[in-house]
Amino acid sequence: MIELDKKTQTFLSSKLLCVCPLCKKYIYGKDIDITKIDLSKIKRWPLSIVHCHAHNKHPLHALTIYLDANFSIRGREASGFLKIQT
Repeated sequence: MIELDKKTQTFLSSKLLCVCPLCKKYIYGKDIDITKIDLSKIKRWPLSIVHCHAHNKHPLHALTIYLDANFSIRGREASGFLKIQT
């Protein structure tokens, strides 16, 4: 597993990545556990991450975030329809 140094982990955790277009929630690196991403397992960039959350009066919804190799946002998509089966 490739690990980031402590200074980089702290920076990425506090970095504002984007704002959800549905509920306007600010999404930070800590919200998506950005420091727990195993870089050695990433086969191609951009990396897509699905973040499920509810905020204000908006019910649970999904936000897909596309990160490049520098952990910068390259795109995002929100879905108000979410079904999770276990």
